[in-house]
Formats: sequence, structure tokens, C-alpha cells
Amino acid sequence: MSRKQTILIALMCAIAAILAALMLWRQPPPATNGEQGHESHEDAHGHDDRHQEAGAAPEPAARGIAMSEAQIKANGIAIDDARPDMLQERLHLPAQVRANAERTVALAAPAQGIVQSVPVSLGSAVRKGQALVVIASPAVAQWRAELGVARQRLALARTTHERERTLWEQRISARQDLDAAAAALKEAGIGVQAARQRLDALGIGATADSVSSSVTIRAPLDGVVVDKPAVAGQAVDETKPLLTIADLSQVWVEASVPADSLAQVAGGMPARVSAGAQPGELEGTVAFVGPVLGEATRMATARIVLPNHARRLRPGMLATVDLMGQPSNAPVTVANEAIQTIHEHKVVFVRTASGFRAQDVVTGRSDGKRTEIVQGLAAGTRYAAGGSFLLKADLGKLDAGHED
Repeated sequence: MSRKQTILIALMCAIAAILAALMLWRQPPPATNGEQGHESHEDAHGHDDRHQEAGAAPEPAARGIAMSEAQIKANGIAIDDARPDMLQERLHLPAQVRANAERTVALAAPAQGIVQSVPVSLGSAVRKGQALVVIASPAVAQWRAELGVARQRLALARTTHERERTLWEQRISARQDLDAAAAALKEAGIGVQAARQRLDALGIGATADSVSSSVTIRAPLDGVVVDKPAVAGQAVDETKPLLTIADLSQVWVEASVPADSLAQVAGGMPARVSAGAQPGELEGTVAFVGPVLGEATRMATARIVLPNHARRLRPGMLATVDLMGQPSNAPVTVANEAIQTIHEHKVVFVRTASGFRAQDVVTGRSDGKRTEIVQGLAAGTRYAAGGSFLLKADLGKLDAGHED
């Protein structure tokens, strides 16, 4: 090996030794037991994530919001105390106003015929016995003629019977002739009765003209014309409705009850109804709970019967029904608007010396205004009763800043 090669190898070894020394000098000293692994929990921004697993709620220390009295007033946040209260649980349900089916009548023609006139219009208020539709029917003329013939036979049979009675009393005719006349009289009476009952059953009155084909359909009750397909000149028969009359002095409000809420609903329980733009709530009771669920909706029907003064409630009108449970005492309650949801947990913002803190709670019953707190809050605790959504928004900003 030449001298030049020896010098080059020695120089390279010296450089390697210097680099190794530099690397050992820059390595940090080993961590103590109390600090071992601390750096592994810090992210690129120096935030400690030891207690923040994916999806976990922030620690209580991170759920506080600093806010002075002046800021609380400026934000319109109302403060109240958690307190005992009487709660009457409500079941809020969608509903619809319907005509009382037990007081609704669809009228049809008694036989085939032609509509001559319809003296009422859709929406007309009608009285019982009022003329609604006039029809000309050949069948009606025939039935009336049959009644007239039956009456003539009855008159003849009555005369024959009287004559035979007189002859038998004078011992001119035999007893069997009187018996035959009596049988004929009875048969004629049955014929008249059958012809008259057929006309009465179909609402067809007898007229002086025993062959008249004109028949008048009259209102069977006081009500309102809610459907009127019949028009003058139309051919009709027994299967085609002419018009429908509904007594709207009383209506049904039918609410849809989900299957999982049926245990809370029973006949006779109080109900409060809000319908359309009608002012205030209407008081009623549940008159009927359907025994089966709808095939499409999988819901049962709860029916409330209400008087309909001045016909303010119209069939087809949308409504809501609040079914009221039995009132009972709740040891701790807060205002409904105080409860917020954060990371799938219900919270109430509790007043602290520096502002507010989000407190996890477990809720119970509610009457639509106040909610029972089963766990997480004691009676007398001061909390944000109004404007808590602003605190939730502020807490969300803090969480977002912490994650940056």
C-alpha cells in the first residue's frame, strides 16, 4: 500500500468518528419515569391528546365557557334554578279533521232514471225533508201503478166480503162463500201493504196520480251538501250516488298514534286540539282508539269528537293533538329550551363563578314546557334557562380551536 493511500484511509476514519460524535451529542437524554413518553402524546401543534380518544366527549375542564355578567345580559341568556314541578306528560300527534261518518249519508236513486233537477248546490245547508234531487223513473211509475191496482183489489174484496156477509146472515148463501170472501179480502190487504212498503223503503211517496214517474229525493237529516256529482239530464241508477249530506255540527279529529306510543293512549284521556289557523286549543277527550294499525302507516287512530260551532272546523283540515297524561310531581325540572345535545349527550349549561359549564344530564318526562332531570342536576342548581343555544355555539368554537 502506498503512503498516499494510507493517508486517505486515515482521513476517512477521522471523518466517520467526528460524525458519530455529533450524532451522539444531539440525542436527547432518556426521559424520567414521570415524563416518559410525554412527547408521544403531543401533536404537531403541541396539544396533549392523552385523554381525547376518537369520538369521545371533551373533558369537563374543556367544557367551561367564560362569560361575565355583562356579557350574559348582552346575549339575553336567562338564568333560572332547577326546581320541583308538577308535570303532565304530553303526546304530540299529527291529526286531521273529518266529517262524522255516523252522521254522513250518501243518497242514491231508488231505481234507474233520469235526473230532472238538482235544486241544491255544493256546500248548501239543508234541512231534514228538504227536496234535493228530482228524478223521472219508469220503474217508479210501475210500482205506483201496482199500489193503485192493489188498492182497487182491496176495495173490491171489501165490497164482496160485505155482500157475502149480508147474504150469509140472511141464510141465502153458504158459509164457504163468506169464508172465501174473507180470504180474498185479507189477501188484497197484504198486496196493498207490500206495495206501500216497497215505496216507503225506497223513499218514494204515493201521489194522487198513481202512474207518476217523478220521485223527489229528500234530505234525511239537517246538514251540508259535501258532495254533489248529480246534474240535470244525467242517467242514474241505484249504484250511483247523487249527493252526500253531512251533519257538520259535530266533527271527528283523528290522530295518528305510532305503535310504540299506544301504551300511553286510552279512551277517555284528555286531549287538546289545534286545527289550522284557528286561535287557541280545543278541549276534548279520546272517544275511540283503533284496534288495528294501518298497513301503510303502521299507526293506529285515536279519535276525538268535537262540537263544531259556526262550522269553524272543516273536514280535511290538518290539526295536531296533544294527549294529556296524569299529572305527577317531578323532583328536578328545567325549562325545555335549556337542554342541548353535544356529542350525542344531553347537557344543561350550569352557572359557575366564571361563566357556564356543560353538565351531562339524563332526562325523563316532559310536558312540552318543562322536562324532568333524572340524573346529573340537583334542585336549586342555577342554569341557563334561555339562550343556551348560544352557549352551545361558543363551546363548539372552542372545540374547533382546540382541534386546530
